[in-house]
Amino acid sequence: MARKRKNSSDGGINLDSLMDALTNVVAVLILVLLLVSVDAGRKVQQFLDDLKPATPEEVIASKQLTEELKKKREEIEAKIKEDPPSPEQIEEEKRRIALLEKSLEESKVALADIDKLRELEKTVREERDKENDTNTAIQLEISELEALLDETPAIKPDTPTVVNIPNNRPIPSDANVYYAIAAKERLHIIDPVTPLKIFDEEFKKNRQEWLAQRIQQKGADRYIYDGRKIAKYFETFDWKNPRGQKIEIRTYPTWNRLELVITPDLEKGGTPTEELSVRGSEFFNAAIALKQDFKAVLMFYVNTDSFQTYLEARALADKANIAAGWEINGSREYKVRLTEIEVKRLEDPPPPPANPAPRPPGPPPVKPKLD
Repeated sequence: MARKRKNSSDGGINLDSLMDALTNVVAVLILVLLLVSVDAGRKVQQFLDDLKPATPEEVIASKQLTEELKKKREEIEAKIKEDPPSPEQIEEEKRRIALLEKSLEESKVALADIDKLRELEKTVREERDKENDTNTAIQLEISELEALLDETPAIKPDTPTVVNIPNNRPIPSDANVYYAIAAKERLHIIDPVTPLKIFDEEFKKNRQEWLAQRIQQKGADRYIYDGRKIAKYFETFDWKNPRGQKIEIRTYPTWNRLELVITPDLEKGGTPTEELSVRGSEFFNAAIALKQDFKAVLMFYVNTDSFQTYLEARALADKANIAAGWEINGSREYKVRLTEIEVKRLEDPPPPPANPAPRPPGPPPVKPKLD
């Protein structure tokens, strides 16, 4: 039963409440201590229960580790008991360290040089391997070519073509000259006479429209025409060429003359060599027409690949009594300059060199002749 509190009027301090509080705290602490002790005991027992017994190998390893640690400890204790190095020994060690540092720097430089040498060696090896691969491929190709050569039959030389040197005589001034281009083993008849007549007729009809400048001078006046207008007019003009050849009027910026160009179809046009004597072929019909023209002259332009074509066509022309001549000419088209008509230059020709090198004397120009 709680004690009765004394009145303050008794003159003393009442400590009963303080004692009750302290007693309760101590009791709680004792209870907590008992609980902690019991739990710690359980933990220790659980740790011991969970602890696995050491194997013989682990025991031996632990003993070896213990011995090593013991030796290191003894070495450290012995080092501690040794006398400290003298100043001379310290200086000697410093000198050795300096020498080692210098040697280390030199070693770094040497190692850098070694790295460069290794890179150079790698590059050289790669180039050598690449060259070896190239040489191997070349040797393989050579072997294949040699095998092909072994299988290829020996080439027999062609029978030589005999071409007589012509006995030249001049072409009459009033002759109607026709041409025949022998190329790619085909013969192409070129008739410049008819296109020139057609051009003259068209020029007379349009000369006033094409006139660019008239210069009055003593004697006959000088007429200069617009070459671009003339060439433009004949771009779509129908020349009515029965052989399907391309006919055009060309003008050039620095020229003051026009040019008539006739271009045959070298692949499909003309007459093949084997059809020259066939009745109804282009050359056969042309030979009949030329035979009836007493002023007709047939000039052969012979490419080097068509001598046999020329020989057969020439034999037929001689048989038909057609005046003819020939020359080696690699041109694949016929060109003639229209000298009677002057056109306006669009650009000045380049000036001649200031000090031209003298040309060696050459043979005089040879005009086409009959043979």
